Amino acid sequence: MKKLFFACFVTIMSITNVSSQEFGVGAGLTLGTEISIDDDFSSKLGFGANIRGLYKFTPRWGVTGGFTYYFPSTPSQIDLTTYQFNFDATYSIVNNQTIDFYGLLGIDTAYAQAKVPNENVAADDNELGIELGIGIITKFGLFFEAKAEGAYEQGQFTLGYLHRF
Repeated sequence: MKKLFFACFVTIMSITNVSSQEFGVGAGLTLGTEISIDDDFSSKLGFGANIRGLYKFTPRWGVTGGFTYYFPSTPSQIDLTTYQFNFDATYSIVNNQTIDFYGLLGIDTAYAQAKVPNENVAADDNELGIELGIGIITKFGLFFEAKAEGAYEQGQFTLGYLHRF
């Protein structure tokens, strides 16, 4: 069974490698519209750091994967840790030497942990959600994505740099 899995994996990778158009890695800053907690315990804007990879297997179709670690603001008595992984399929609507404008659809999984250190109270949770959005990458590697994100039920905006190989 392991040999069959390995043979399938090698075959798929060699087929996609032959027709590969583009590979890229990058990083950026992310703004989440619902990631922080206000003093009245309602949600508010928060920032995070994002790393990502891009693989375009045709000039129009590609996949991205990324990790975002958020730095949420919270009331002083709460410690909050939040991060998420996302995997998206992309379709380039406009793809020329200057810009790549694309739509995306994918899934994300998010983790949040809240602690109240003085009272020895902690809670954590994982959520799975769907993402829908648009993005643009310039020929210089600058990118911007705007998407509705389902795990945290928020808008998410990322600006960064993507190095293409």
